[in-house]
Amino acid sequence: MDKSFNYIISPEISEFRRFSPKLKIGVLASGKGTNFQELINLSEKGLLDIDIKVLITNKDDAGCIRRAENVAIPHKIIRGKDFSKKELFELEIINTLFHYDVELVVMAGWMKIVTPFFINKFKNKIINIHPSLLPAYKGGSAIKDSILNGSKITGCSVHFVDEEVDSGSLIMQAALSILKDDNIETLTKKIQILEHIILPHSISHAGFFIRSNFMESY
Repeated sequence: MDKSFNYIISPEISEFRRFSPKLKIGVLASGKGTNFQELINLSEKGLLDIDIKVLITNKDDAGCIRRAENVAIPHKIIRGKDFSKKELFELEIINTLFHYDVELVVMAGWMKIVTPFFINKFKNKIINIHPSLLPAYKGGSAIKDSILNGSKITGCSVHFVDEEVDSGSLIMQAALSILKDDNIETLTKKIQILEHIILPHSISHAGFFIRSNFMESY
């Protein structure tokens, strides 16, 4: 863990839970895919018992695509503009996740708001990471908003996804101080470091919840 700045994580980090067979996850990402890469790394090292079945992105030039290709993880580009209705766009994503038999959907920088239609297909099986201490600063400009509003503390949150944007039950949060000389770039880098810590542990927690409640055969 990075020690160049102070932070707090709650609940406290414990060891990753073990899954046999490995937890089957699908990752939705729209950007560079740094969180996705962290999951790849932990999986390859045998530290996190996940099987990344598929990456889905809505961007042709998303950096996460190259990361998937580097380790031969199946990926699919599904563009909203290619569909006449959002429901059809989401249906294509849903069918892809079903095809790969995904147990847990992980939104790791997925810059699209999902509808109840999508959520209900994976009820209590979707998690999202957001760069603020929810419920503060929901939406797509959370880091910028925290600076402009003069906040003293910010961080990141992982939560189960429900019908209200950036809501749902919290799984884990990490908090840090916003320093006087912080800007969007410096604060983003710090928050990303914390995201890389709490997202894998949140997946471990969510996977245990899913296996305990929905997958009695495991």
